[in-house]
Amino acid sequence: MPLMLPKQLAAAFVVSTALVTLPGTIAASGEQSVTYHDAVGSWFGRAVPAPGETICPPGSAGCPVPLEIIMQFTISQDGTMNAIDSNIFAALHTPAHGQWEPAGQRSIRAAFTLMQSAPPQFIGSFKNLFSATVVSPDEMRGKLSANLYAYMNPGTGLANLDADGFPSPNPLAPASQCGATVGCTPLGAFTFVVRRVRIQ
Repeated sequence: MPLMLPKQLAAAFVVSTALVTLPGTIAASGEQSVTYHDAVGSWFGRAVPAPGETICPPGSAGCPVPLEIIMQFTISQDGTMNAIDSNIFAALHTPAHGQWEPAGQRSIRAAFTLMQSAPPQFIGSFKNLFSATVVSPDEMRGKLSANLYAYMNPGTGLANLDADGFPSPNPLAPASQCGATVGCTPLGAFTFVVRRVRIQ
């Protein structure tokens, strides 16, 4: 059997060490290399009111802000998203539809709207702003804010309209204008943790 030279011995040690440590290295780098692309998929989780950031104290008499929101949404690769949750604000609402975009190496932001009713009356729409960070391939954490656009006229059962014949207040307008717009109510912010829905 030929003898190993010092350089060959060192090389063999490096290779053998790599074989032992490689799986752990891959796992560690996998956790560190998540990007906003990993947000694509379906997610399930729970949101709670952000302390001091809601229109009224959640759970207090007459306050429509829920103590929790169970949420589920799907983020699609084409830039669209769909969502549904238990946040009915003492009424009923449709699934939400919206758009998302990258907001950083591991973060996304989105805006989506849904239609709100308090049977038998249709009220208007919610516009939710959403931001999230991928913390691992199977978990995201983030924050969302809810704004109610009550554009229906209860007397006529028809929408109040702006000069362009569009529902007013307009749920497609910047959410930053909501607080100063008649008929628009910013209900507050919620923080959430969601985990990926996987086939099992």
